[in-house]
Amino acid sequence: MSDNARSELAAAMMAYLAREDGSGDLDSLAELGMLTSYPGQGTAPTSGQLEQLWQLVQLRLSRASTITARVQKLIRAQLARGRIGMDSVACQLHISRHTLYQRLKAENQCFAGLLEQERREQALRYLAMPDPPLVIVAERLGFSELSAFSRAFKRWAGLSPAAYRARMLAG
Repeated sequence: MSDNARSELAAAMMAYLAREDGSGDLDSLAELGMLTSYPGQGTAPTSGQLEQLWQLVQLRLSRASTITARVQKLIRAQLARGRIGMDSVACQLHISRHTLYQRLKAENQCFAGLLEQERREQALRYLAMPDPPLVIVAERLGFSELSAFSRAFKRWAGLSPAAYRARMLAG
């Protein structure tokens, strides 16, 4: 690859990394040692610098395209441990609550909707088995009381949790 083509490629990747909400990516990643140096103007970047820039571009793309999946995974993992909130998920993703809100919004999602979806899916799995008791199911799904879980489940399935479980176990 010619020096000119390498310079243009580096400039395009740096422009991508510097736009929108990632304006600090290059400086913050250089400080963390993830980008040892960036190509200077007028000099062709080394293959190592191009590789580092490409890794940063991939990191940015993966962040943008998978925030919903990452949030769902964290909700799934934490739900069994009890109640879960947007603040704890944002903290685990190393972003602010506002940034999490904005990134989910960009993917036409919201935290409450993802939490409810995961609760519903897990509730259906739990209720397809004879155990655990409904109180434990409600607790595992992060509901404060059995009555709150029962209202939510009735909204989702049109049946009470006990009626749904009985129907599933009957046949």
